[in-house]
Amino acid sequence: MASSGLRLWSSLSGLVFVVLVVVGSALLFDGPSDGSPAKMTSWYQSSSNRAHVNIGWLLTGLGLFALIWFVAALRERVRESEQGDTFLSTVVLVGGTVYVAVAMAGIAVADGIKTMSDDTYKHTVYSGVIHAASDASYILVVTGGAAMAALIFATAVAVRRYGILPRWVSWFGFVAGVAAIFSVIFFTMLVWLLWIAVASITLFLASRPARAERREPSAATS
Repeated sequence: MASSGLRLWSSLSGLVFVVLVVVGSALLFDGPSDGSPAKMTSWYQSSSNRAHVNIGWLLTGLGLFALIWFVAALRERVRESEQGDTFLSTVVLVGGTVYVAVAMAGIAVADGIKTMSDDTYKHTVYSGVIHAASDASYILVVTGGAAMAALIFATAVAVRRYGILPRWVSWFGFVAGVAAIFSVIFFTMLVWLLWIAVASITLFLASRPARAERREPSAATS
């Protein structure tokens, strides 16, 4: 019972991920990354602005922590429906794991380099290095979109094959999977983030009746 309750609430952690990563990324990737050296020096020499970036890193990291729980809940739901064939659930697990790992590396690069003025002589700002860090961290995160696409496509196929979620979620999933592959185009990320939020809510709602049914036998025996 404790395990089923944990899985039920973990299914909502996808929504938590979306909220935290949107807010956190807005803070983490704020600040100039391709302006004049003087403008970048002025911004990154400010301790309050660096704290701003650190808060974004923390929120985004917590969002990725929540995503781990959502991936686990989603993988278990798909695995239960496969009846011995674990191919799709394996793709869900691998795709989610790879995305989280790559995204964590990306936000670590962004935060570590953008706030390194804390540890430099007289808070020296290296504008060229910050520009490179912004590009590198962005490319890391969007490259992870391929892994996220694998998770989304596998889930969409499972929805069509086993009916674990409303059928329209699978059609939305195919669109979101393509969007995840093209995450380098910034606005496409909003499409698959919306799919994660929708899948999280529908997975939670779909899991509640199953949990109630599991409770009935124990209630009857008492």
